[in-house]
Amino acid sequence: MKAFLAVSLTPGTAHPAGSGPPADVLDLLAGPGPAAVHQVEHGWIAYTAPDPADPMGNPPLGFTGRLTRAVRERTGDVDMVAVGAMLGDGRAVDGDRLAGLLPPFGAAHYAGPGAPVVVACDWLGLRQLFWWQGDGIAAVCTSAPALAALAGTGLDTTALGVQSLVGWQIGLATPFRDVGKLPPGGVAVLRGATVAIHRYADQALAVPGRVPPVEETVAEMAELLRDFHERYLADHPDTVLQLTGGQDSRLLLAAVPPYRRPGLAALTIDVPGGVESRIAARLSGLCGLDHRIRWRDEGATVDPALAHRLALAAATALGCMASPLALAPISLVEDDLPQNHRLSGLGGEVARGFYYLGQPRHAGTSPQLAQRLARWRLFSNERADPGALRPEFAAAARAAALDAVTASFAGLSDDWLRATDEFYLWQRTQRWAGTHSSVAAVERWFVNPMLDRRFLQLALTAPAADKRDSYLTGRLIHRLDPRLAAVPLDSGLVPARLGRRSVATSTAVARVSAGKLVRKLRQRVAGGRRPQLGAAELAELVVRHWRAEPTVVRPLREVGLVRDAWLDELLAGRRDADAATMAFLINLLVAADVTARHPAPAR
Repeated sequence: MKAFLAVSLTPGTAHPAGSGPPADVLDLLAGPGPAAVHQVEHGWIAYTAPDPADPMGNPPLGFTGRLTRAVRERTGDVDMVAVGAMLGDGRAVDGDRLAGLLPPFGAAHYAGPGAPVVVACDWLGLRQLFWWQGDGIAAVCTSAPALAALAGTGLDTTALGVQSLVGWQIGLATPFRDVGKLPPGGVAVLRGATVAIHRYADQALAVPGRVPPVEETVAEMAELLRDFHERYLADHPDTVLQLTGGQDSRLLLAAVPPYRRPGLAALTIDVPGGVESRIAARLSGLCGLDHRIRWRDEGATVDPALAHRLALAAATALGCMASPLALAPISLVEDDLPQNHRLSGLGGEVARGFYYLGQPRHAGTSPQLAQRLARWRLFSNERADPGALRPEFAAAARAAALDAVTASFAGLSDDWLRATDEFYLWQRTQRWAGTHSSVAAVERWFVNPMLDRRFLQLALTAPAADKRDSYLTGRLIHRLDPRLAAVPLDSGLVPARLGRRSVATSTAVARVSAGKLVRKLRQRVAGGRRPQLGAAELAELVVRHWRAEPTVVRPLREVGLVRDAWLDELLAGRRDADAATMAFLINLLVAADVTARHPAPAR
């Protein structure tokens, strides 16, 4: 199912949803065609685009439906009858086997009359699922805006303030008051007008005690990746490898058995003259891949009105929780591509210390370091222009964001560098990457073996000294394929050299790291931010539409968080707005419109 909504009510509850789903709520569910609606015991369910292989049968008598196209454990695909058995009645789920399913994963299960509706996400929480508890009514859903419309709840201005600085949500918050995200390894049990949430997987991944030497870790990681690729490509020989110039993509290619490489489809999305396609072409030539390049500027011309519609649709699909200006250009490209099995890299940052740059090497975790990380790293790339926001909101947002980041480090490792790895995994990967991955996961069979629980456990257990400067991943790529490890990455660094400690390697890494630090400093001092590829052009088109049709931004004026004078200057052409600011405003526009059109029901 691309979208799912289940509601449980106390009989006689005075709520607009009591007799069934309001049409405008169903409009917010993603998916082609109308939603199917069925009455179940003390409530109803609605869903779109069920998978033909799923045991939906007669839903009021029981069903099990996937909420991601791919449902796979390390050794093979898993059918939904088995998933239904894992979920049972939601109280005693098969946590060990659920934790073995590759993120992103989600499923909804109903054993029949007398049983609850059970909804679960993967152990990492990558598949975004949401819940709401009201008075005599409760619901679970794949869409936060649809749930907000059903509940008639307002905006969560604290969560929106955090997003205005970070660009995504932290913890389990959403832009909508009282609508929460299901936690990692979360199970929602919906029955009797209540929703109970519990977890089947422990968040602690790093194994205490013995820390294996780096070669032992590399050997197990390599074996895991090779075994996964061998089985997956045997099951799905039509798989497409998404090939870039980065490390994660190189790891995936290096793990493909050499005899399976000739003719294997590879896809690169780039702009003419881009480094990604140049490196991918060289790798494809070495391996005999069937390489296809999809240029971002191909396809139909996008005018301002279409850009505005695409941005609104992307914001709705993302639940108003990540950049619609990043998703919309990719969605245009993907519309022209076959949506089949896709191997795509993500998550390797945990194995190479994504946040180590500029951090103290032997420090203990502290609120001071957490707030410094927020100011120097998290607030750099996707922060909305504070001048666009009302001063009281901007000030409260900064305080709330610093508090949220500090709180998110509670319970993480006492070692600062290890804690940053855990923060990356449980916050940035879950909430930022997961929001985009949830959209991809219902469109195609989107799989990434680097999100395997054991792979990430090995990555988190490895000492920071083995991950710094991509030493661990350099050794891993070299072990998998020395020839591919000799080809430079998009950064200019060579994986084979990263896996060897030498003066030359240290000098090369220092040169690249210095460039990153300079760019971060410029971002902090000058406010310049690097938009996602295609986002800046789309932002300009949306602004042009707003200037031509200024009434479309009325919800931004009415919500009371944006400065009217700033908006007037933007619409009059006296100022411009960067992509990060426009991304936040588009999300706010959609969220404000949803809550304005769906006020709380009268009691």
